[in-house]
Formats: sequence, C-alpha cells, structure tokens
Amino acid sequence: MSSKIIFSLCSILLLALVANGQDKVNFEQVDTEITDHYKDYEYLSKKRPGYYLEVNNQNCYYEIDINNLSCGEFYDPYPMYSVRLPLNLNILKSGQQKLSLKVLPDVGDFIKESASLQLRLMRYDDMLDIENEFGKSKVIWEWKMPNVGEHKLPIFIFHTTFEAKVPYELETLDLYATDLSELDEKVVLKEVLKEFQLKQKSIVNNTQDRDYLIRHLNRAFVQIYPDNELLAKTVDDMLTIEKGMELQPLENYEIRFYYNYKIATLVRKENKQSAIWFNNPSKKEKSYQPYYIFKHKETGTWHMW
Repeated sequence: MSSKIIFSLCSILLLALVANGQDKVNFEQVDTEITDHYKDYEYLSKKRPGYYLEVNNQNCYYEIDINNLSCGEFYDPYPMYSVRLPLNLNILKSGQQKLSLKVLPDVGDFIKESASLQLRLMRYDDMLDIENEFGKSKVIWEWKMPNVGEHKLPIFIFHTTFEAKVPYELETLDLYATDLSELDEKVVLKEVLKEFQLKQKSIVNNTQDRDYLIRHLNRAFVQIYPDNELLAKTVDDMLTIEKGMELQPLENYEIRFYYNYKIATLVRKENKQSAIWFNNPSKKEKSYQPYYIFKHKETGTWHMW
C-alpha cells in the first residue's frame, strides 16, 4: 500500500474521530504517524553519496537555500570566510535540485566593488567510507559572482539547478504540511511564537522528550547515514546545556518560511540565526538551537521538522 493511500486513510480516521465528538486530537498519535515514515527506513539502494557546497566569500553577506530549505548564511563581522556546507539535509529525493543565493552588503546600502563570492559543488561517493575520505570526490560545477559593486546593487540574486542522486525519498512535507501562505500571517506568527515559547520552556525546565527528539531526528539521519551511537550523542547534546550557557529571551526576531511556505521558524534579525540561542558571557561564546516546524494540514497541530 502506498504512503499516499495510507495518509488518506489516516486522515479519514482523524476526521471521523472529530465527527464523533473527539474535539481534541491525540497529538502523540499524529506525531508518531508522521515520524513512522523514518522508522527502520529501507533505502532505495546501497549507495551513500554526500553533497557539499564550498563557499568562499569576501566583503559581503549571503544567504543560500537548497530546494527552498535554509542551507547556510553569513552575517559575521569577518571580511573573508570559507566554509563547506553539507547539502544532504536539503535534498529530499533524487532529481533536479534548486539552489538560490542572495548576496547582500556587509556595510552600507550597496554591495562593495571588492565583494566576491565563489561556489563549488562537490559530490562524495560513499559517506560511510571514512578511512578513504568518503570515497571518490567529484566537482560537479563551479561558479563565481561577477563584479557587481560598480553597479551599486543593494542585493544580488542567483538561481540555478543541479542533479543529485540519493538512496531515499522523503514525502513528509508534501503529505502533511499546510501551505502557510494561505493563512493569515499574523495568526501564523502568533502560533509559531507560542511553539517557540513552549520549546524554550522545555529547555529551561529540562523537560524535553528524549523519545520525541529521537523520532524526529531519524528523518535527518536517513539523509546523512549515521549510526545509532551518533544519534544518541546528538540527542544528548540537545538535552544538555553547557555550564555557563544562559538561554536568551525571545526578542528581536522575525518569521521565516521555507519549502514553499510549508516550514516556519523564527530567526534573530541581527544574524538570521535561530531565535533560540544561548550566551556564555565569561567565554564570550554563543550557541544556537535551530527549530523548524510545520502545521498538519488535517489536524492543525504543529510538528518538528
């Protein structure tokens, strides 16, 4: 039986429960139905490729999305920076992938003449072959931003596509997520803020559900092929607040939407990092806990992506 048919049957069952006077949806039941898509996932092939985007920038800020999912951003006060961004978490299935880039001025209203940005897309054959540097690597394409500073541009936008082959296909957002662009944005913001406040409260009170986190992180782990040991360590790190780290209040944030308005999150206006963040004044260190959520199209409940 296909996943779409299963989804339809479950939706009918939920609606029947409401019609019979059950005015409260069983959140855990609905959430488990969603995460069961990742449980004991059977890959489509034995291949375990990994895709990465190498970014070298100078005298500019940038934001990069892959398939309308946040991939990376740079708003730090350094004139030059180089990073290699993992892309598998943004690739939901094989085929054509969309890359979107925004280049913004780091100082003033216009991009500097000295601004430059280079992209290099790379593919590794086997992410499980650690001893041999993840198998053979291949540069798929390279791109360099033209000199745009002389045109006094406040923003430079670039779109392209590339082909990727992965051994999985994740349909969760297409099956369950509401198109938030069809709703009142003020109402959506109010609901998303409430979810972030509940998340913060669970962090402060140390009441985050370990099983809940594991179930949802299984989706990401399908895409990056780690073992159970790494999954457990990742969850432990999320549940543990490092000594000296102080959770900061939710303020100076803005709402952002991804995957064609099916995912919502709150980010700080200052650097576009997660609105849930920690500060360690003594060490002058900051850390962030990204939190992406979507609204179930049938039940109206919010769930972690």
